[in-house]
Amino acid sequence: MLIRQVRPFDAATGETAAALLDLRIRGGVISEIAAGLRPAPGEEVLDGEGALAIPGLWDRHVHTGQLAQAHARLDTGGAGSVGVILELVRAELAARRDAGMTDQALIGFGHRLVDFAVPPTVPALDEATGSVPTVLIGGDAHHAWLNSAALDRLELPLRDGIVAEEEWFAVVPRLPVLPGVADAVATGAAMMQRQALQRGVVGLVDMEWGRPWEDWPQRAPRMRIRTAVYPEELAAAPGPTGMALDARGLVTMGPLKVIVDGALGSHSAHTRTIYTDGHGYAGRGVLSVGPEALRDALAQAKAQGLDAAVHAIGDAAAQIALAAIREVGIAASIEHAQMLTDDDIEAMAALGVTASVQPAHLLDDRDATEAVWPGHGAQAFRLRDLRDAGVPLALGSDAPVAPLDPWLAMAASVHRSADERPSWHPEQQLQPREALAASTDGITSLRLGGIGDVVLLEENPFAEVPREADGLLVETAAREAAERLRETWVQATVVAGRLESRL
Repeated sequence: MLIRQVRPFDAATGETAAALLDLRIRGGVISEIAAGLRPAPGEEVLDGEGALAIPGLWDRHVHTGQLAQAHARLDTGGAGSVGVILELVRAELAARRDAGMTDQALIGFGHRLVDFAVPPTVPALDEATGSVPTVLIGGDAHHAWLNSAALDRLELPLRDGIVAEEEWFAVVPRLPVLPGVADAVATGAAMMQRQALQRGVVGLVDMEWGRPWEDWPQRAPRMRIRTAVYPEELAAAPGPTGMALDARGLVTMGPLKVIVDGALGSHSAHTRTIYTDGHGYAGRGVLSVGPEALRDALAQAKAQGLDAAVHAIGDAAAQIALAAIREVGIAASIEHAQMLTDDDIEAMAALGVTASVQPAHLLDDRDATEAVWPGHGAQAFRLRDLRDAGVPLALGSDAPVAPLDPWLAMAASVHRSADERPSWHPEQQLQPREALAASTDGITSLRLGGIGDVVLLEENPFAEVPREADGLLVETAAREAAERLRETWVQATVVAGRLESRL
């Protein structure tokens, strides 16, 4: 492929090429960068017409199986009580009856336990749903509210309350046994790829449960997929991190994923100090995997040539994760890296541990963090501190918890607010080009010999945001910069020298 008349942008320096250049991609690699390149016989030509050219974007944390079902799910996001959710469920089932669609399970997604004054119960959901298998997944994906019909189909013990953490994670790969779910996943996987490519995403790390390395080669992948493995499937992992799993080399083996603690919305982030949700919960969250079990899993992964991705949202979980990573000596990332102390950041820098952060979560967790961890907000989403300490940053979404949209993640990094309020802890803001550099899987510029993943943009949204005298970004300018990022228009997405999306 020959991409003509573009302005390559360097995220490391913020520089744009002074003249329009052409890029030639052969064998999936950039083989020439120069002005006035002539098309070779039979070569596909993409005319950039002066577009800004950047490296392909990555989302370093996605649950593709759950995301693929999103188009067929009931949205329970924003429902602040059990009663509101039950009304949504009744309305959805009534609409299905009117449409003659009574043979499919009802799957919902989006609610947060931290918003509920009264806990959800199985009898209450049974009363609203009857015999229709119903699974209402929490917005942080760490628990689900099932009715008796779903519990029975999924061979789970009957109970009065929710299914959470490890028990829930084991259930997720079995959801396709429920009527209608498998078809929804197949349709949704194609939709997900198309929509991601339209946003300039050329690759993602699939943190789904089960065996995604078996699924992806069968899905006609159009983008790069790096598949994770969980401890219970570790012995079945097909090879080391980086091993190609399909003919084109788009699907590769990724890291071992270990979940050490839970999440804020499920009262299960593991912290060093007690927190409360104001509705009766008080504790330090949940430690899902203890230090010894974590060390054993990481050691086995290292022996198999795998990197590690360790989920740690609370600061106590991060401390445990870093101690195990240090002891085993494995290449690793801390997934979420949401609550960190100075010592944690220093340890990450010393060990070369990547901070895999989902900035859009700070938009949702801002108020909840201040409510349940008063006085600890300065520990949350410390992007500037991490970058300044030399910790590698990798941004993502945790989709479907947040949208698979790198522009939203970058915008949240630049201006840490989702409403009219000023930035939350503005000392942690990033410049737009710094957010871009954390969104390209470590590739900050288009260079000879680099992989042929290129995104063309109509405008340049990465201009430097001016600073105040105290060094903080100018509030209005940061807000405007974030808005430009959210509204960025992707003209074309090229993966391995193949045009996969053009608008």
